[in-house]
Amino acid sequence: MSIIKTSKSNLPAYIDVIYGDIYNDADKCSSYDNNLLCNVRTLFQYKRLVNSAVRELKMNQNVLQLGVVFGSEIDEVAMAIGAYGQYDIVDINSVQVNRITDKYWKVYRGMKIFKQDATNLKLNGNYDAVVCFMLLSEIPTATKMKIVDSALKMVKPGGKAIFVDWHKPLYYHPLRYVVRMYNRLYNPFVESLWDRDIESFASPELKPQFIWRKSTYFGRMFQKLVAVRKQNGLEIKKEEETILAGDALGLADF
Repeated sequence: MSIIKTSKSNLPAYIDVIYGDIYNDADKCSSYDNNLLCNVRTLFQYKRLVNSAVRELKMNQNVLQLGVVFGSEIDEVAMAIGAYGQYDIVDINSVQVNRITDKYWKVYRGMKIFKQDATNLKLNGNYDAVVCFMLLSEIPTATKMKIVDSALKMVKPGGKAIFVDWHKPLYYHPLRYVVRMYNRLYNPFVESLWDRDIESFASPELKPQFIWRKSTYFGRMFQKLVAVRKQNGLEIKKEEETILAGDALGLADF
C-alpha cells in the first residue's frame, strides 16, 4: 500500500466548523472507527448499507472510493475485489489519510491512498466502480454537484458510480422528525438529500451518459443510487438486472 500526495489543497472551512472536532483529531477518529458507533449513527443500518454497496462490486475490479469512512466498509470493499483488484481511496484531510495509511498499510498492499480534493481529481478515470459512501450528506450543495460529477467522470464505459447515503423517509416513518431535528443540529447538509435526488446534482452533460437506478432502505431513510455508464448504446446489463431483482426481493426498504 502506498500514500500519494498529489494535492496541497487547504481544508474547506465547513470541515473545521462542523466536523473538525472529530475529523481533525486523530484520537477521536480512532474511537469513532468501529462498527458499533457506525451502527448507532445510521440507526443500525450500517451493515446493510455496506452490503448494498459491496453487492455492486466484483472480484479483480478497479475501484475508487471518494472519502475515508469509519467502520468496516473499507475492509469489505477490499475483500470484495480481492488481492488482484485495484483499490484507490481519495481524501482531502491529512489526518484521515494518515489514519487509514497506519491502519491498512500492512494489510492491503494494492491499496493506494491519495491526499487530494475529490472535487478536482487528478487521476486517470478508468475505474470499474466509484464508491461514494455517506459522503454527500456531509458537504454543501455546491460541493455535492462537483463530487457527483467527479465520480461520474472517473467511471469507464460499462462501469458504475455507487452512491450510498441518507434519503427522505416515508411521511409516516416513526423516526422521521427526530432524525430531521438531529440532522439540523449536527448534520446540516443531510436535508438537501431529502429535497433533491442525487441524480439531480449531475451536470446536464454527464447525466444522459448513465443509466440510473435507486434502492431505498429502512422506510426510505437511506438510499443506494447506482449510475451505470452506457456502453455502445446498450442499456443495463444482465448482472445489473440481477442486482436490481435482488433489491426488489426484499433487500431494499423495510
